[in-house]
Amino acid sequence: MIRTIVFIIFWFASLVGCAQTTDLLYIFPSKEVYETGEDMWFKAYLMDRQTFALSDRSQTLYLQLRSEKGDVVWSEKYLLTAGRGDGHVYIGDKWQQGEYLIEGYARSSFTTDSTLAIHPRRIRVVDRVSQMDSISSEAVKQDSIEKITAKHRFDLFPEGGQLIDGIPSVVAFKATYGNGMPEDVTGKVLENGQEIAAINSIHDGMGTFTLTPHRDKEYQVQLSDGRTYPLPDIQSTGMTLRVIRNNKLAITVLLSAPDTVTRSFTLTVKMRGMTCSSAKGTLRGHQTVKLPMDKFTLQGIAEITLTDGEGRPVAERLVYVNPTQQLTVTANTVQQRYDRREKGKASFQITDPSGKPLKAELAVSIFDKAYLYQPGHENILSHCFLSEQIRGNIFNPTYYFDERNEDRLQALDLLMMTQGWRRYVWDQQPVQGRTILSDGIAGRDRVPRLQFFQAFSPQSDTCLVVSDSLGRFEIEPILLDHMRGDFYIKALIKKPKPKLLLENPFDSIDFYQRGRQRFLPLNHLVETEYGERDIIDGFGTVVLDNVLVTAKKQSPYRDKVIEDLDSAILMNTGAWVCEHGFINDYLGYSHHPPYYPYPYFGKRLKPKRGEYYFRCLLEWHGDRWWNVVCKMGDVLYEGPYVTDKVLLEMNNMVLSKGYYPKREFYEPDPTDLAPTMPDPRNTLLWKPALLTDENGKAEIPFTASDVNTEFIGVVEVIDGEGLMGCQTFTFRVIRNK
Repeated sequence: MIRTIVFIIFWFASLVGCAQTTDLLYIFPSKEVYETGEDMWFKAYLMDRQTFALSDRSQTLYLQLRSEKGDVVWSEKYLLTAGRGDGHVYIGDKWQQGEYLIEGYARSSFTTDSTLAIHPRRIRVVDRVSQMDSISSEAVKQDSIEKITAKHRFDLFPEGGQLIDGIPSVVAFKATYGNGMPEDVTGKVLENGQEIAAINSIHDGMGTFTLTPHRDKEYQVQLSDGRTYPLPDIQSTGMTLRVIRNNKLAITVLLSAPDTVTRSFTLTVKMRGMTCSSAKGTLRGHQTVKLPMDKFTLQGIAEITLTDGEGRPVAERLVYVNPTQQLTVTANTVQQRYDRREKGKASFQITDPSGKPLKAELAVSIFDKAYLYQPGHENILSHCFLSEQIRGNIFNPTYYFDERNEDRLQALDLLMMTQGWRRYVWDQQPVQGRTILSDGIAGRDRVPRLQFFQAFSPQSDTCLVVSDSLGRFEIEPILLDHMRGDFYIKALIKKPKPKLLLENPFDSIDFYQRGRQRFLPLNHLVETEYGERDIIDGFGTVVLDNVLVTAKKQSPYRDKVIEDLDSAILMNTGAWVCEHGFINDYLGYSHHPPYYPYPYFGKRLKPKRGEYYFRCLLEWHGDRWWNVVCKMGDVLYEGPYVTDKVLLEMNNMVLSKGYYPKREFYEPDPTDLAPTMPDPRNTLLWKPALLTDENGKAEIPFTASDVNTEFIGVVEVIDGEGLMGCQTFTFRVIRNK
């Protein structure tokens, strides 16, 4: 007999009993394929890991890019304000072609807790986007080879976690090959060699079948290619659960046991570490429990755990709830086709889950569709709701959030049954990792004492910082924002001589990220035929390819501060230049030696390293002074060379890096676009912070370039309170008639 009961013991809408207190960091790059020499623009969101509300617990973003080999090619700091930040990364001309991982860290998102995996964004770097044709073609060939030669896996997942003798059960399966790529399969389920059910994968190698297992019989799955796999062991007793309904009203769970013994149970549901609801009761045979959906106010993965009377977990299930609890983004352009260099306009409308207009912040990028990279494609919904929540590499995660896919919710439930959770410890609170990063720049004098330090940039921005009694100090983010790029810290006390030491947060990141798992989105790289993309305007102007410009080797760049310190060293050598251009008191040469009877009263100029000067060596012969080297040419002034490090140590100073300097995204002015000059822009628009009005609307203009192809617009939006959304739109730029 099946009885239906509803037990809701408690509900926590706040963070009571929270298991996690760290933040989640999401990076939105302006596109996914970059050519060397380009800027990668990005928007960063720091969100509470449980509620997804914007977090102000950190003010500094530490951004790194790693190559396929794991080498760090970029490490810079950027300002976070109220959970938001944006900036750019310069993709250098000498970067190797290949994949790169974008990894962001903040004080509140990265701790010593090594159980938290790293979820980078993946981009591709090429010299020219036309190379993606050969790259994608090779990837398709490699995939065909892997399907034949790579290891194939077929995993079985009984719903609830185990099979119990005599209890009707649903078993999910997942077929993959190589590095987790999905494989469509067909086959049958055998009981003592006889077929009892047919199986077919439904989505990306995943599917389900039902059976009632018995311990005295043998079960296996036989695929159409002949491979066979045994079913998991069948338990003689216990409790299990099945989700028989998940709709807008409730989650209906069927609990089952194989005998008539009365058993106590507790059914607990958590979302991102927060307890949502709990039901207690007794089980005898079968029993259904309804969990009202009004207790789940958030979108995301609900973790259902069944425990026995002694509090031991015996069954578990992941369920995705409230898939429509998000912002709706409507995005379009006035036209679907634009002539080259024609002005266009993109319009946006944002509404909340109830359909009401909403004030929100958008990040918008419009770029050539050829710069999409499917293996690294993600959006804010798939990253926050899936990738950060469950373990493993997820194939095509954005599929589950595209409303055009009618089977997406069924496919999402299959993913919940086969992927397993991101992190879950039932009998104890998760370990709280220790904070290892700071928002400012911390340092100390190894001679402990209270003292003042001067922080200043080459542009003359300056401030005073006081240490504690142990000589420790920190340059706060508000000061770093005014001294972007390199700046200097000088100890104002001289005796005993200071010994300054700065902490490098990237050293801490490098140490504590070692050994951590990195989970990435997966997808096939579809073969493309973009071809060469030379830009030819109406006047026949062509953008040249493979032009290499070289220059003479120059001395390493030194800013004004180092030059002034170096100049002081040079002046101390005694060498000087007179107004006539002669070097004096250098290598024995002097136009005005001390024994010369006619004193010099003009200006004494400091020589510059690397410059040529007249040289003179006066000697008395007969009845006059003679320049005995006047015909030997000029002399190169090299002076004593002191390294930057030694110069700083001599002056009680250290060099530090502040926030990476700001740059504005280039938007052409009509006067910039001369008819005879080509316009090869592949990114037409980048707006990291576009605000909607009280009607939830926003508009933004753009200008088409000379690239006649299909462009895609990507929009991501967040309200700051936990709701988010995304959308894409396309249009085509055509050759002028």
